[in-house]
Order: sequence, then C-alpha cells, then structure tokens
Amino acid sequence: MKPTTLATAAMYMGAGAAHFARPDFFEAIVPEWFPDKKLANQASGAAEIVLGAGMLLPQTRKAAGWGLLGLTAAVFPANIDMAINKVDVRPDEDGTYQRYVGEVPDARNWIRLPFQAVFVALIWKGAGLRWGR
Repeated sequence: MKPTTLATAAMYMGAGAAHFARPDFFEAIVPEWFPDKKLANQASGAAEIVLGAGMLLPQTRKAAGWGLLGLTAAVFPANIDMAINKVDVRPDEDGTYQRYVGEVPDARNWIRLPFQAVFVALIWKGAGLRWGR
C-alpha cells in the first residue's frame, strides 16, 4: 500500500472519529443556513470513517476515493461560509465549542479554501484515480 493511501485513510478515519468525540466543535462549523447541524456532523463523520476505511482495501479504494472527493466538495460550502462570515470556533467558559461570527481576521479562514486542494491531491494519488477509468 502506498504511503499516500495509508495517510488518506488514516486522516479521514481520524477526522471522522473526531466528529463523534467532539460533536460540538464540528456542529459549530456547520453554516447557520443548514437545517440540521447534528445530522450534518454525524453524516459527514460517518462518511469519513467508511470512505477512509474503504481506502484500505484494493477492491474499494477507487470508489472510496471518488466518494471522498464528493464529500470534500459537499463540505466545501462550510469553508466558504467560515471565510465570508469571519467565523471563529472556540470553547466557551464551560469548554463547549461555539460559533462566533465576525470575530476572526479574514486571512485565517481564506487560507483554508485553497488548502482543500491538498486534500484533493492526497485523495487522488492515494486512491490511484484516473479520468475515464
């Protein structure tokens, strides 16, 4: 197994598990316009775990790679929302993560947007994807 394949699997399975370990953090990232923050968190976390695990098996690797690309595209609006609305996610007094709008400098969240291309490249290489196959 290629190192990029293992790295992709580990990264997404770990991130997916984090959705269930700290749901308050991930629910705070979900844009205000999304109707069900808990559903968004659980669905994306479960998808990350399942698709990350799919990267480990040669017979499911390509399908998992395409799925991870789709998932990355599906959650990209949350990154755009964070940049446009200057969203910060940080713990409040009781340690629960909260969403704070208009409280973070533009640069931090705008840097997230092009960084998503790194994840796309990792998925692409790790899954051995090719156009037209």
